[in-house]
Amino acid sequence: MYAAEELADALSERLAPVLAAAELTATQFNVLYMLIEDGPMRLSALAEHQRCVKSNVSYITRQMQREGLVELSSSEDDQRARVISASKLGRQRYGVAKAAAQKIEQALRRALGAEATDNLARACLEAAAALDSL
Repeated sequence: MYAAEELADALSERLAPVLAAAELTATQFNVLYMLIEDGPMRLSALAEHQRCVKSNVSYITRQMQREGLVELSSSEDDQRARVISASKLGRQRYGVAKAAAQKIEQALRRALGAEATDNLARACLEAAAALDSL
């Protein structure tokens, strides 16, 4: 567990100035990642992806909507359900942050080697899945 915390802290330290330059918080970056990479989704699906309760996602997305980063609309198949998508501004800021984050990832690949980096990524995803199944 200590190793995972050390890695998370090191990544957070490297990403903080990148996200600040893009005018995003880590949470906003993660939400935009889901919406842009996976497409618009219902708030309940976003909450599941973010591993938090729907009320927290509603609060986060309301703040992001006020900042112009996301747009909320009614679902086509259920008018009561809300669908969230990235706005043009959200896509722009995400693009800036993603490009800089990719440079950090490339530096890590150079430092560890491609195979070790791929193994680390796979191990992290497997660990997350294992914890989800407990």
